[in-house]
Amino acid sequence: MSLRRDQWTLIGASAASVALWAVPFLRPLELPLIYLNTHIHELCHAVLSVLTGGQVDYILVLANGSGSTPVRGGSTILIASGGYVGTALVGGILLAFSRTPKQATSMLWLTFGFIVSSLVLFVRGDLIGVVSGILWAMALALMASKLSGPKSVFAAQFLGMQMALTSLQAFLVLLKVTSVTETHSDAMILQGVTGIPAMAWALGWTVFGILSIGLALVSAWRPPARTSSDP
Repeated sequence: MSLRRDQWTLIGASAASVALWAVPFLRPLELPLIYLNTHIHELCHAVLSVLTGGQVDYILVLANGSGSTPVRGGSTILIASGGYVGTALVGGILLAFSRTPKQATSMLWLTFGFIVSSLVLFVRGDLIGVVSGILWAMALALMASKLSGPKSVFAAQFLGMQMALTSLQAFLVLLKVTSVTETHSDAMILQGVTGIPAMAWALGWTVFGILSIGLALVSAWRPPARTSSDP
């Protein structure tokens, strides 16, 4: 399947964003997107905590782009895995279900709903989290209401790609490509609970994120089926 110019643009922009994240002195340029990913990542931790019978104290989004979600009870394995796995799933859904401008608009509104829900339910005593969350809610509402045609599709798919790529962060941190990490590394938490090396968890999340991107792009970029009336 040959790629169109807009598809190559999406791949190039996503690759550039990963490079910005990995290079320390360029990372501040990526912070707005990192804040969005952190909100979704921490919300996934919170949701898994609630679903497994735990309680969420609050969500913090720190100035350097990392985050923390203290919880009580619930399944530690599912909660700790939920951040990267959940964000990759959300990103994959954004990619796969933004095939048309109408679908892309719906996905942008869905992401807006995630951010607002996190702000209302979990973000507490966190100036960076509150401000970045409000700004992203406003940005998503503007994108959903103002963008149309290919622009809305690109916006939704680009954000989806960013979320699905966050699993690379755990891997790069453990490889010491970057020193920025969460307050408590999810992979290190799971190493302590299960005895399975943190690198194995990080590698697994990275593979899952890449698979999510691949499957989502195949779905999003699949040519429309021909009908019997097509020439």
